[in-house]
Amino acid sequence: MDQPFGVRTNCSITSPRSSRPTARKALLLHRHQTTMKIAITGAGGFIGSALRAYHQSLGHEVHAISRTLINEPGCYGHCISLHSEETYALIQALQPDILIHAAGRSSVPNSVTDPAADFNSGPPVVFQLLDALRLHSPKTTFLFLSSAAVYGNPAKLPIHEYSAINPISPYGCHKYQSELLVREFAEIYGGRSASIRIFSAYGKGLKRQLLWDVCQKAWGNNQISLLGSGNEARDFVHITDICRALEFIIGQSDLIGQPINLCSGISTPIQEVSQLIASHFPHQPSIIFSGVQQLGAPARWQGETSWLHSRGFDCSISIAEGVNEYVEWFLNTHQQKD
Repeated sequence: MDQPFGVRTNCSITSPRSSRPTARKALLLHRHQTTMKIAITGAGGFIGSALRAYHQSLGHEVHAISRTLINEPGCYGHCISLHSEETYALIQALQPDILIHAAGRSSVPNSVTDPAADFNSGPPVVFQLLDALRLHSPKTTFLFLSSAAVYGNPAKLPIHEYSAINPISPYGCHKYQSELLVREFAEIYGGRSASIRIFSAYGKGLKRQLLWDVCQKAWGNNQISLLGSGNEARDFVHITDICRALEFIIGQSDLIGQPINLCSGISTPIQEVSQLIASHFPHQPSIIFSGVQQLGAPARWQGETSWLHSRGFDCSISIAEGVNEYVEWFLNTHQQKD
């Protein structure tokens, strides 16, 4: 294995410590016949860290690109600013088989209050990564993690990849602008790429959004107050299914810069999910909804998964299973603190 590139920053580069072979590594060899070099931006975030662990478990050579240095077995850590020329130098040195772009801001409310920061972490960074790949690693497969926020409030459900684009937040607008860059580079310069429109991602370790909010408020309280009416609905997709789906997409031959929905295909009301979470707490707190709508938040989402389904992939973790796992993680974590 080549010595990883040393980036000129205050952070250093870490080399992976030895790890023992696993049964999943044998599965990897069956699937791909060889390991792949996979670079992940935003590798310290919720989705990025899950992808990092998932691909490490499969025996891939994982390069974690993040704002803080990641030092763990089986992983090369790279601490760089994606806004700098270091991006070009790193891509030239690594020339990864796969680059998954999971970095960027991930809050719709924050994008409304600070659209400049949301924009600067979105399209300009995507352009720089694509340009670096064009110049130095044109054979790399590029996966951009987009969002169902590009659809806004859809006029019709379920939402297909060809449904109308109508974002209602800066976050959704900037995701779509980034998707256009992915399509532009694919059409003009070629190469393998896709924009993955992830719906409502969740799973243990996520410390924001609905599940975290309900659990935090349920801890030690008999009543929970939430925004909205409770009739709003989301298409929840578990982080394990996200990791599996991205691995599946990497193996497809027809990646030409197109958008791909990543969702469960099931619409679940916020009230139903909130009550399910509360039922796992011994005191079973009651839930009230304020009726105040969050700016930039859509009313209902339900994705359509024909692209993945027609090729043989379906999500496997139900919302009931996922909530049970999440609340168990939350309670264990908080009980250990106490």
